Amino acid sequence: MRTEHSIKNISIGILSQLVLVLLGFISRKIFVDSLGIEYLGINGLLTNVLAVMALVESGIGISIVYNLYKPLADGDETKIIALVQAYKKAYGFLALIVIILSVCLFPFLGVLMKDGGNIENLGLIYFLFVSKNIVSYLNAHKWSLINADQRGYVLAKVNLLFQVITMIARIGILIVTNSFILYLLIELALYIIQTIYNGKIVNKRYPYIKTKEKYTLDIETRVNLVKNVKAMFLHNIGGFLVFGTDNLLIASFISVATVGLYSNYVMIISQLSSLVNPILEGIGASIGNLIATEQGDKNYSIFKVSFLVNFWIISLCVIFLYNVLEPFVSWWIGEQYILNHLSFIFILINFYLTGMRTSIATFKNKAGLFTQDKYAPVFEGMINLIISLILVKLYGLVGIFIGTTLSTLLTIFWTQPIIVYKNVFKVSVKSYYKMYSIYLLLTVLGCLATSSLCSLLFSGNSFLVIVGKGLICILIPNVLYFLFFYKSSEFKYICTIINRVFPKIKLQFPSAS
Repeated sequence: MRTEHSIKNISIGILSQLVLVLLGFISRKIFVDSLGIEYLGINGLLTNVLAVMALVESGIGISIVYNLYKPLADGDETKIIALVQAYKKAYGFLALIVIILSVCLFPFLGVLMKDGGNIENLGLIYFLFVSKNIVSYLNAHKWSLINADQRGYVLAKVNLLFQVITMIARIGILIVTNSFILYLLIELALYIIQTIYNGKIVNKRYPYIKTKEKYTLDIETRVNLVKNVKAMFLHNIGGFLVFGTDNLLIASFISVATVGLYSNYVMIISQLSSLVNPILEGIGASIGNLIATEQGDKNYSIFKVSFLVNFWIISLCVIFLYNVLEPFVSWWIGEQYILNHLSFIFILINFYLTGMRTSIATFKNKAGLFTQDKYAPVFEGMINLIISLILVKLYGLVGIFIGTTLSTLLTIFWTQPIIVYKNVFKVSVKSYYKMYSIYLLLTVLGCLATSSLCSLLFSGNSFLVIVGKGLICILIPNVLYFLFFYKSSEFKYICTIINRVFPKIKLQFPSAS
């Protein structure tokens, strides 16, 4: 049953993102043409500023979702209601805190922007961003319940419809009015309607949560929740210092316009990630249930499978982006929107490092291991901020990205695997780094092979050239990885799952010698 739910989550997620990616690129092109790179920079900057507000969330969501897996597996409605009610109450309080913090932060907005004084109605723009952030809290408890129950695909269909409508509406607003204010207003209005509608879907699926009777959590759960929330607060601070400060540093030390240039790269990488994330998230949705019901040996075997899938996907993405991203930007919106190549290389390195820790982080979070490394993300964040502040003055934009790379390699790269291997799998972590080294070597070889072949066969940045490079980047690494892994037990397990879901395919490979 876990596998079937995972496949549904993956299939709906990929279908949704294919539609959204196409509309996303059209929307971004019209945005740049209508409003200019400065407004694009403001859009990216305010998104990061509001990430500061997310720190008040303090990991409550992740902690409660972790506690939901067991009662959902056992059908314990009393425990489920108590957790959902606690979640709802906490997020109502957090919405109030976000409003207060947003008002306090507003006077300092100008300090964060170098050369950003030409933006009109900045205050109104800022509070429209804040409003959407607050709306997201209203039904967060319901979304977490359905996701913990591995039924996220139910909402994905509705979300796809609303996101398509929103993108089309925003495109229409930009074409007709060139107004960023109306662009944000229509986005906010449709998001409110979407939130209300999704809430009704969850109420209908879990009618027992609508009870007016108040339920309280048992002492053990409350103690565990408070402990995890404190730990996740530190994780969130560290996460923001690593992933949420790049745009702030670029805007403060370089320019708001450069934030706009960088945001195009982030968008392309995010759009590609959105196509493959449903696979990793679909697997992740079942891992919490797996850990709650299975023993260590089973967990470790499934981890190795998920880590292979994780590598295969992230490696393909890096190879594809290395060969296609810069030509695509040049063809899509113009050569003047391309960043320097060294910055691009470190953007890809950081993407690889972050993407490759998806599987280990998923097992860590689903196992509820929040406190064991609660200070590591803070150290990672501080190292990133200090190194970035030093290197941005010496090397400019690339210095910021180097800071992110070094902070990850010095902290989380080591701590997360050690904790999961010790507490969940109970085996030596050396095997993890052995696998990681093999995967890294294969990624580099795949990148070199495809890059050499693309340079040999193609020149220029026409659409057909980009398509040709893309096909090579998909074909060569997949052939290489297939030849390397087709006899492994992890690959055979993946084939078994494919045969179970698609019985007509019947994938069969020879046994290892």
